[in-house]
Amino acid sequence: MKRFIEQLFAFERAEPRGEILRLQLFQLFLLGGGVYFAWSWGLFIRHIPAIVAPQGIARELDLSWFVGSDLALVNAALITLCAASVLLRRAERAAATLLVLLLHVQYVARHCLGKVAHGSQYVGLGLLMLALAIWLMPTASARRRFTLGATLLFMGAGYVCAAASKLVARGLSWPDGSHLWLWIGEKRIDQLSDLGQVELNTLQRLCLEHWWLATTFLALGLLTETCGFLLWFPRTRTWIAFALVGLHLGQHWTVAILFDTYIYQLLLLGLPPPALDALARLLPAANGSIERTSRARSAAAHPP
Repeated sequence: MKRFIEQLFAFERAEPRGEILRLQLFQLFLLGGGVYFAWSWGLFIRHIPAIVAPQGIARELDLSWFVGSDLALVNAALITLCAASVLLRRAERAAATLLVLLLHVQYVARHCLGKVAHGSQYVGLGLLMLALAIWLMPTASARRRFTLGATLLFMGAGYVCAAASKLVARGLSWPDGSHLWLWIGEKRIDQLSDLGQVELNTLQRLCLEHWWLATTFLALGLLTETCGFLLWFPRTRTWIAFALVGLHLGQHWTVAILFDTYIYQLLLLGLPPPALDALARLLPAANGSIERTSRARSAAAHPP
């Protein structure tokens, strides 16, 4: 267990320039993603006439006063201020906690019509881990590593659980090409109702023409999700991250479901260290920040 924790969080290892840059970009991605979702949900909440199907905490907390008003935009503005405070390290404990709570309220209000979207889940997970890191970790380096490691832990577990749920529902017969035919047909109905016309892409036509190809795609997707735990280990992280990106692109091209924030997050987490080191050398501002971080850590480790 100690070896697993060390591989996942790497608290005791030196931080290469590229890895510091990854962790800094990851924090920026999480905060930026939180602000983006807060405003996009806020604009949608203004037009919701009433709560139809309360989800999660909305079953216990009456949010009828919140929907259909400009309060959601006020909430988005507060979330933006909290994100800026965390980024600038001003009252960051209170700001990170408030950010997670307010964003969750925004999420629940946005999905009070019955259908819950999942494209923001891993951004929310990362923000929760960032808030925990700010409260629990003593140094900036430990916070960055905890945020990254804990997010990878739950992302890997999430993909494995997704695969397990498919196997529980249908067993080994889940990767059956006829199932993909059914999902493509359902999406054609959605597109017809939204756009008034349906146009299949080349991959969809090939899958509908060849059962074995549709079955292969489903089997590869299931296998990739089952291997999601490989995100936990540095040696396999890049390979499985890019495989999962391929999984989500395949979902988009076959059944028109796009989790774009998942793709961006996986690319950021799976970018190979040599590429990050090269990027760090190309960014003068990042180099200066990294050098200051390194000098501060060295000074703390070796006081005069």
